Amino acid sequence: MLGSRNEAAALNALGLMYKDQARYDEARALYGRALSLLESEAGPNQDDIATIYHNLGGIEHASGDYAAGEPFARRGLAIRLSLPGADPHAVAADQVALAAILDGLRRYEESERLYLAALEVFEREADTREIAVTLNDLGAQYAERGRLEQATDLLERAAALKKQALGPRHPDTAVTLNNLALAWRRREDFGRASALYAEATGIFEESLGEDHPKTGTCRANAARCAAAAVPTRPTPAFPI
Repeated sequence: MLGSRNEAAALNALGLMYKDQARYDEARALYGRALSLLESEAGPNQDDIATIYHNLGGIEHASGDYAAGEPFARRGLAIRLSLPGADPHAVAADQVALAAILDGLRRYEESERLYLAALEVFEREADTREIAVTLNDLGAQYAERGRLEQATDLLERAAALKKQALGPRHPDTAVTLNNLALAWRRREDFGRASALYAEATGIFEESLGEDHPKTGTCRANAARCAAAAVPTRPTPAFPI
């Protein structure tokens, strides 16, 4: 049994690496193998299996198939909550994962409740990294909902915490800089937004490479911001 659990843990770790490289099909296959090993040995309700479902939801979130990711994320959270003495930190991480998927489905009210519940746990634990991730996700949601002042406040805080916890050139820091740029762009502060996009794009290029989807998305966002900053000329009117 221990050998199976160790093999499943190795498969899960490799799946996480493939997800970071946007090799989603390979990651799914590895998670599926890990899940089969764990379920065959100890049944369906255990902490390791909850983690695999969490990660399967994360794959679909990363690939943009939010509807496919929701059942995985909900299953992971349900298993975790069913365990005796469920770890509050792990539960909160599952809540954030499900909330991010619900954002993609535009189900913002449930998502916001999950973020706020998780944030309470992370702040109680003084977990800087998880606070930053949750603030980033909630701030991005507020930006989508037009709550722009709240969005920039949360994302400024998230960016500062990520720079502290991960370093200023980490790709996760760049994710928040991109989201902060979007919020400032929607507030029509194009200069601030453009500087943030440039910073984020540089980080993605050096850490993930020129061809990574996040690099391309951030570069495209910067181009749209530059275009929006150029005032349009009024259409000339001629006398009849």
